[in-house]
Amino acid sequence: MPEPSLADKLLALNGFSSRLKQLTVRSVLTQFSSLESDDIFKIATPDWNYMLLCASILANSDRGKCQDAALRIAQHCLTSKDSNDQQKLGAGVILDILTNSPATQLAIERGLLDQDFQHSVPLPLQLDMFKRGMQNSIIDPSDESLLRLNRFQTTVYHATAEFDWVSISAPTSSGKSFILQRIVEEFFRNTSHGIAIYIVPTRALVQEVELDTTERLSARGLGEVRISSVPRLPEDWQKKSNLFIFTQERLHWLLNEAPSAFKPHLIIIDEAQKIGDGARGILLQQVLEETARRSPGARMIFSSPMIRNPELLLKHATKEKRKAPVLSEQVAVNQNLLRASQVKGDPTRWNLELCLGQETIRLGVFSLPDRPTHDSKRLPFVAFSLGAGNGGNLVYVNGPAAAEKTALQLWELLARTPIKPDKEIRALISLIKKTVHKDYVLSTTLERGVACHYGNMPLLIRGEIERLFKQGKIQFLVCTSTLIEGVNLPARNIFMRGPQKGRGTPMGEIDFWNLAGRAGRQGKEFEGNVVCVDPLDRNTWHEPPPQERTEYTIHRALDEVAYAQTDDFLRYVSSGTPKETSSQNPELEHAFTYFFSEHIRHGTLKRSPSTTTYDEKFVSQIDALIEPLHKKVQIPEKILHQNPGVSPLSQQSLLDYFHCFRGNPQELIPAMPEDPDAVKSYMSIIERIGQHLTDESPKLIYYRAILVVNWMRGYSLARIISDNWKYWRKKGGKELNQVIRDTMKDIEEYARFYFAKYSSCYIDLLRYFFREKGLSHLVNQIPQISIWLEFGASQSTQLSLMEIGLSRTTAISLSELISDTTKTRDQALEWLKDIENLNSLRLSRIIIEEIKRVLRPLSKQIE
Repeated sequence: MPEPSLADKLLALNGFSSRLKQLTVRSVLTQFSSLESDDIFKIATPDWNYMLLCASILANSDRGKCQDAALRIAQHCLTSKDSNDQQKLGAGVILDILTNSPATQLAIERGLLDQDFQHSVPLPLQLDMFKRGMQNSIIDPSDESLLRLNRFQTTVYHATAEFDWVSISAPTSSGKSFILQRIVEEFFRNTSHGIAIYIVPTRALVQEVELDTTERLSARGLGEVRISSVPRLPEDWQKKSNLFIFTQERLHWLLNEAPSAFKPHLIIIDEAQKIGDGARGILLQQVLEETARRSPGARMIFSSPMIRNPELLLKHATKEKRKAPVLSEQVAVNQNLLRASQVKGDPTRWNLELCLGQETIRLGVFSLPDRPTHDSKRLPFVAFSLGAGNGGNLVYVNGPAAAEKTALQLWELLARTPIKPDKEIRALISLIKKTVHKDYVLSTTLERGVACHYGNMPLLIRGEIERLFKQGKIQFLVCTSTLIEGVNLPARNIFMRGPQKGRGTPMGEIDFWNLAGRAGRQGKEFEGNVVCVDPLDRNTWHEPPPQERTEYTIHRALDEVAYAQTDDFLRYVSSGTPKETSSQNPELEHAFTYFFSEHIRHGTLKRSPSTTTYDEKFVSQIDALIEPLHKKVQIPEKILHQNPGVSPLSQQSLLDYFHCFRGNPQELIPAMPEDPDAVKSYMSIIERIGQHLTDESPKLIYYRAILVVNWMRGYSLARIISDNWKYWRKKGGKELNQVIRDTMKDIEEYARFYFAKYSSCYIDLLRYFFREKGLSHLVNQIPQISIWLEFGASQSTQLSLMEIGLSRTTAISLSELISDTTKTRDQALEWLKDIENLNSLRLSRIIIEEIKRVLRPLSKQIE
């Protein structure tokens, strides 16, 4: 065991830790004006000279606890009225040692430090600061200025220059996104016709990364790089540099369609710990392995939050690859973990406690605006009491319905708070009424600066909500698990009560801390707060909320099936992969298709490089089960590889159905969305998929056929919702906002994911069947509907507008003004360029602003 460092020894001293505790309590008490602090916390002024001396030692440590303590001392010294100018200068030096440029800039903006404060410190310290600045700076080629990095970013920058495969582990707020963007920029600056792929876990992140990267590359003189989130290759893809921003599903589609010459050079995987997330984790592993096979020379960079074993993600790098994990505990802001509990016998009086490691310190009492007579009121009442008037409040709830209800509760609580009308809020309300429904709950709550945020919401609306929240125009944002998936939405305060990730699944510690990592807006605040409500209520919290951040070990989802579900998996395979089991436990089907693919690729799993780490007995058992099944499957390898997550036995069942079909073969072809008989055609396809590939209930066939047809037709969300609401008003049983939520959920989860996946398999098998039967003339009549389902459009013009970065809402609105439905990406850009006054289009101000934002960095591509 290594000898403790000086910083570690200092942190363990009783005298220092006692003073640090008092300073921390003093700092946290300034965060909540409504808190009635106990008399015991009338703490004496800290001995700033002593504390700053200690902070100078702690700041040099790479340990998160030491950096957190140093930052706490420095930021509280800067904000305290009882520290003098020289002590504030000392605090500025501490921030420099921590290489925390955003905190330093915040102090300058608030007048706590002079712009050139470095010139006022003693010469030896100036020299140290200069040396540190040079060590943690790189030259920005766009203007030859020095770009200052923190220690973690510097380490990553040098590691990615030296190694081929790098796996990064660092806290949420350490600056991972910034350095990854910088690596992308350098790649394109040094490569004439490079191909880079940036993988994000959700659609919610795709446009955010796409727009940010487009603006950044354009500002750095790299505006000619083509950036796209649509999984199709332009005709001239080999003549230009290309950056594709995809989920793993979109990358899988592109790899299926791309020619063998398509070989990516750089792959960045953000939120790479998602490789452990069930069926989608297995798919992520598969597409990464396929990309590495296709392009063995590619560089891979994995980015994850605070995992103990980042080297796991480097497991499949070939021997000749230079690989390295990078672990960091870089602290950017102080994060306070707090607990709010009711005072016994008084529902309106609540205690607030601070968690310091395993110790809990009572800070004081605050009052609720009224008795929370229902459990659902406890979280919003606490959030209102502690956060009202400050802004930057995230309230985490367990699902879209709860988000809307909590938003309405906060809206009602703010009834007596004077709200100044804001034109941007009014513009958003107007857009929501037009593109969703005039009575959607958001159009009400936004009037008082309250919004909700969940993954199924339209991209344009969700993006505008995020922007207005960051600007402080939305005071309370009620969010769901979408925020855990990497959406860049830091907050001053985060409130949660019994958080779950998915219905009935308590949130694990890694996701808890990933969410908590959003507390503290770097560059806007020095600290952030995570408030856990009713932490001792076992009916609310499955386990008490964690009190101390630790690193976590991740496991690949495939490994979880192989090691933790071995018996279930073997039983599933030996039973012939029953569809009812697949629907209840989809990772079993994905694991089976993975091992089946590796078996047919190598002849036996024992020769597969991907399965060498598994127990020899397990591999032999799987091989023995797959061998006879392989003989039953008469489907080409390519089709099996193209459809991961769909059992080869189920695929064979569908192919057998095609062979036995006695009707006109053209009846098997999906109709074009605009065809009058399209709904009837898709009802038949959904029924066939349910009979052979899935365990889908036949009760919803008609509804789902209408949904997918209208979605591919490019109907607006408002129109689809209106049609559904007419249906449910006649039938009864649902209120309006439930219909709105369900419609958005069905579009996202059924049309864009479930049906897209299985209809793609259906089409692959149908094409093979036609060729096998000598009906090749029918193959060209089969539409490739997967991309239409993913983007909710079948017109080339609409897809081209989305390919340049516009949301579906904007693309559909613009396409109504364009007569030509066949425009390419470049032609769509030219059409937009020719509009002298965008306001003349009479579209929503938010739509116009999105168009301007997308066009601004694409000007070089238009010329």
